[in-house]
Amino acid sequence: MTKQLLLTIDFGTSGIKCMAFSTKGSVLARQYTPIQYADAEGLFGIGKEFDSNAAWQTICSMIPPVLKEAKSQPSEVVSIAATSQRHGAVFLDNKGNAIYAGPNLDARGVFIQEKVMKGLGDACPPTGCWPPLLYSLSRLMWFKQEKPEQFSKIRHVLSISDWVVYKLTENATTDPTQASNTQLMDIQTCQWSPEILEMADISSDLLPEISQPGSLAGNISSEASKSTGLSQSSMVSIGGADTQCALLGSAAIESGDVGIVAGNTGPVQLVTSKPLIDSENRLWTGRFLLPEKWVLEANSGPNGSVLNWFINNFLTPLSPDLDGPTDQAFTRVEQLAAEAPVGSFDTIALLGPQIMDASDMTTVRPSMLLFPPPTSPVVTPISMREVARALFENICYAARTNLERIQELTQNPFKKCIVAGGLTRSLFWRQMLADVTGLKIGMGQVSEASSLGAAICAATAVGIYSSLHDAVSNMVILEPELLPREDIHNQYKTYFTRWQTMYNQSSNL
Repeated sequence: MTKQLLLTIDFGTSGIKCMAFSTKGSVLARQYTPIQYADAEGLFGIGKEFDSNAAWQTICSMIPPVLKEAKSQPSEVVSIAATSQRHGAVFLDNKGNAIYAGPNLDARGVFIQEKVMKGLGDACPPTGCWPPLLYSLSRLMWFKQEKPEQFSKIRHVLSISDWVVYKLTENATTDPTQASNTQLMDIQTCQWSPEILEMADISSDLLPEISQPGSLAGNISSEASKSTGLSQSSMVSIGGADTQCALLGSAAIESGDVGIVAGNTGPVQLVTSKPLIDSENRLWTGRFLLPEKWVLEANSGPNGSVLNWFINNFLTPLSPDLDGPTDQAFTRVEQLAAEAPVGSFDTIALLGPQIMDASDMTTVRPSMLLFPPPTSPVVTPISMREVARALFENICYAARTNLERIQELTQNPFKKCIVAGGLTRSLFWRQMLADVTGLKIGMGQVSEASSLGAAICAATAVGIYSSLHDAVSNMVILEPELLPREDIHNQYKTYFTRWQTMYNQSSNL
């Protein structure tokens, strides 16, 4: 039987990942390249962009070594799918050239937000998302107001993963998960919202067709075949947003399943059978990859990025044998944290992770480390060990609070949480999460769950499996669940309450 290979491209916040999977979900090869962002002209510190030509060249350069590592030929790649960071966007002209390419870090929408909010009025709830500054709607209106000449040339408004599909096939298409992160789609009808397009005076002609994840986008174009070395016989499939793909790749697909994608950031999503919209606009609602499924989200923001900050600025300078946020350095942080006691001798970290409140995204909380006087003879001296553990506990406390925020809206208590993302490689962190939340913690064997989710879409599109549900059953293998340790969970109750108190007070400092 001819070997069949599934290829995925994951354009994340910190970098681009290209992976090869078997049709059973086994990882055959992987390549990773960091991505650099630049300040947009005149928008220092607020507007962020990336070089789309350089990014495409990076993707093309990663594919041959992935195929080589997988010991495969281009003809064996039966299906390709892309996933990417949400809230990223690429605007193309009529020749397919990028007028604008911006990541989820681009906040230029803040300059147009008041106008958008006034125009949206009652049209916002059907989109399920708030505030306007993050989404393609605000970026389009910013270009219309600030760069009218460039706006007039826009012909395609795409997410980053949609743009990858366009580069591979020359077809403009999107999926419901990415479309629901534009603030242009009605998440109930899964169609572009006429009311919002009319308010913004944006033509629907700029927007791609919305297709189901796990369907076909087209064949590799002749130009893409030359650039990537892929065969034109390979099919390109519709994937989706990286967080939803991560849930899919972790088998969190049924209504009531809740998952945390703990990578650079920490989105917490609950799969639902109907759209649940927070009337206070604190949480986000979007579409899921499976038909007639939605997600309710509380996002804790920076997670892994805080640990990388600690490694780069504290651990690496003090340890000449380490060089940046490598696996070795991460292991060192874990070892330090494990040597400290529960509660880190009353050390509290308020660095990065937050309690989701999308109705108030303008409050800037100071970052703080709070601990007893390190030179006092009557307290235990605080060392790097306690600081390291406090950073892990900080992530877990924020995750617990965001889980509870979702529970408040649904009135359904959770018993189990699925985790995915880079932090899941840490057994220490996963056990701490179980102990802090009191929940069972599950995960798939493949930590790169977003890429696996894209591979599941790729396999379904070419008929290897009859549905996404069927593909998940055959491609996702789960690890044994971690159980909370009751004695430690009880110890954490006091420390968690103290962290919440300090977090709530920090906005007044």
